[in-house]
Amino acid sequence: MSNLHVLKTTSDSTFLETLDKALKTLIEKDGCLLKRGANERAISFRLAFYLQTLLPEWNVDCEYNCWETPCHYMQQVITGTTSAATEARTIFPDIVIHRRGTSENLAAIEIAKSTNRFNIHQDIKKLKAYKTQLGYQHTLLLSIGVDEDIDNSQVEVIA
Repeated sequence: MSNLHVLKTTSDSTFLETLDKALKTLIEKDGCLLKRGANERAISFRLAFYLQTLLPEWNVDCEYNCWETPCHYMQQVITGTTSAATEARTIFPDIVIHRRGTSENLAAIEIAKSTNRFNIHQDIKKLKAYKTQLGYQHTLLLSIGVDEDIDNSQVEVIA
């Protein structure tokens, strides 16, 4: 089972409980991806799929780039990348939970495998911008346990 460690609490624990359920399903159904240290994009997609089943009234998207206001106006520096990069860093969050075409934004989630905490300061900077500039209710940095660390994931709530 998942052992989700929350590094900062929030007044709305319901969303974190939903995230924990999705993580448990990810481990149960796609543990082979985690044990083999699959690409972050593959893991993000599967987690987003399970979040969508738990939150049917919301849209759950990976690498979403279709906002009304272009994201390149966000006040931050992002490293350029190509689709071939396996550890890509972009301005787009790994997972967003929102209602497309509205300003209703529930969560932006950045995923980092427990074996690769490269540039998490950039992810934190990005999440802070999503919270302050786009009004996301929850912004989370999720370290997913892979390899021998499969049952230990951590979530940091970014204020």
